Amino acid sequence: MSKITLCVFLLFFSLGSAQQSDFSHIDFSKADRIAKTVKTKRLFELNKLTFDLTKDLTTDVEKLRAIYIWICNNVANDFGLYALNERKRKRFVEDSLKLQNWNSKFKKKLFKKLLKKKRTICTGYAYLLKEMCATVGIESKMVNGFGRTASVNFNTLTMPNHTWNVIKINNKWYLCDPTWATGISFPEEGRFKFIYNDGYFLTEPSVFFLNHFPIKSKYTLLGENTPNFNDFIDAPLLYGDAYLVLKNHISPKKMHHTIQKGQTFTFQYQLQKNIDTKTIKFIVDSGSSERTIKPEVHLENQNLKLVHTFPKKGFFDVHLYIENKLISTYTFKVTK
Repeated sequence: MSKITLCVFLLFFSLGSAQQSDFSHIDFSKADRIAKTVKTKRLFELNKLTFDLTKDLTTDVEKLRAIYIWICNNVANDFGLYALNERKRKRFVEDSLKLQNWNSKFKKKLFKKLLKKKRTICTGYAYLLKEMCATVGIESKMVNGFGRTASVNFNTLTMPNHTWNVIKINNKWYLCDPTWATGISFPEEGRFKFIYNDGYFLTEPSVFFLNHFPIKSKYTLLGENTPNFNDFIDAPLLYGDAYLVLKNHISPKKMHHTIQKGQTFTFQYQLQKNIDTKTIKFIVDSGSSERTIKPEVHLENQNLKLVHTFPKKGFFDVHLYIENKLISTYTFKVTK
């Protein structure tokens, strides 16, 4: 990780709590409505598009919101382009000259498709958000790093695989991921479905970190509390819907656990909103069968504690669901 000066370190440390709740007093409905009504077939007139989105908005956060919502509702993820880039990068990983030439060629291909077809991958999303923000005087940076999903294998991953943004509003930095907020790709069918996820907009840094590890540690916005890369890859696996429900994932800190039969285990979370505790369940998969378990639930002031005792030995995948949303996965090796 790069070494940063003390003043920069203190700046980012002071921003650790920056999140969407800082703007709970802001009504985003006007910005959202504008974003959903402004249309353009191509992106060659980016300044005009940005002006149309923001001209009737007064605050920077509303302007950011209109830009962000427009991107997430109009720019499709191109999985084929992503897969092509991954194949080439793996092929040239040990040949720096060929890798450099490919990166240069791919950048042209990427932005041509973004401008003409409104299709791109994470780099294009982050670039578009940064450039449109700059047009209205909002500072944004592209952040390169590692994105963690159920399909990512860190044993074979040799270089960063994801890009997102930090954005400065009212002298604070905030986290956004327009790529993951946009929708879902279906590679086998060659299609993309827009399904907006608001959880990736001005996300709580401690939750964002569980799926995003930046190359430059200052961009976690966690300051002196920034975990290392091993902590990141050992952490529980969170899914997109977790960002709609959780304000913080307190414990466990790791995904994989070894415990004894009959041992009680505690899970702790901080929620964003009130929930129906009757919807909380674990689905426990032994590899040969699944069963639904209702854990012991303790909820106070949106602090949620779940308690479960493992009665049998074996190896289990434990999936947490809240309000029919898949939140997280853990594994347990239960011994005698």
